[in-house]
Amino acid sequence: MSRSGQPPAGFGGASQPPRHVRPQSPEPVRVDGLRHSLRRIDRRLVSVNGACFVSLVLLAGAAPGVLAREVIGRINLGLLLCGALGVLAVCTTFAYDRRLARELDPEADRIKARQEQQEAAATAATAGARNRNPTHRRAEW
Repeated sequence: MSRSGQPPAGFGGASQPPRHVRPQSPEPVRVDGLRHSLRRIDRRLVSVNGACFVSLVLLAGAAPGVLAREVIGRINLGLLLCGALGVLAVCTTFAYDRRLARELDPEADRIKARQEQQEAAATAATAGARNRNPTHRRAEW
């Protein structure tokens, strides 16, 4: 019979680490910093594109005749501004991708590599503990 709150001998006592608990590491702090940087970059992208789009819509609503003025031949100001908005979207997309690749991807790769090393070390430690425990040895045929 076992004491209350403790498993009987042979059922995962003190010699075995619990299987459901992952090793704690300081990585959540680094991941939170990564998320903060990503949100900051996202806000810039959305604010630049959103401000240009809203200004174009407000211009169309407030002064509808302005966008209909022909600038070059049959090309009017509204068409030019919509084209500029499309070019701005493409440019900010490329700038966003380059910035993520330059600033956030290397840090994410370092965090991932460190996490994989910690998991491999924990797996090796668990395997080593099982090899030392005679109840976990396989019978040799």
